Amino acid sequence: MGVSEFHWQRELMIKASCQDRRTALQAIASDVSDRTGIETRAILEPLIEREALGSTGFGGGFALPHALIPKLRFPAKLLMTLRQGIEFDAPDDTPVDILLAVLWPQDQQEGFLPALARMCRMFRSSHVLQGLRSAGTKTEAMMVLQPFSHGLVDANHPANPPPMRYAARRP
Repeated sequence: MGVSEFHWQRELMIKASCQDRRTALQAIASDVSDRTGIETRAILEPLIEREALGSTGFGGGFALPHALIPKLRFPAKLLMTLRQGIEFDAPDDTPVDILLAVLWPQDQQEGFLPALARMCRMFRSSHVLQGLRSAGTKTEAMMVLQPFSHGLVDANHPANPPPMRYAARRP
């Protein structure tokens, strides 16, 4: 599953109000429950169990909560930005304000880890993270994500890089 296979517009929550990691995971579980018909608790419990194994906070204010979900028929995700950062036990101790939750069918685990790696790649870019932090609407967030969703831009390079400056060569 590639980035382009996700439907960002339906899978975005912008400027959510979450007080802590648990309320963020509850918001994720509730949203995915509404879209899949799976009981919220059946989504929340695996997310909490995964976090108990070790934080999914990556640093730089980004976290990648993920879990294998029983009864889930298709992979699901939610990209959520927060009004304020929350403690997430990230390696750099930076509060998390951008979360990408990736939920995968428990009985179809093939492709799960490669999909996590691909999804995470674009969020290594400070350009993407800053763009999402600045986005006040889903449309603005989509504008940040669009170049990456079709593989047009490498996540490690901004969509609009600053002009290169060359020093004059001395003879």
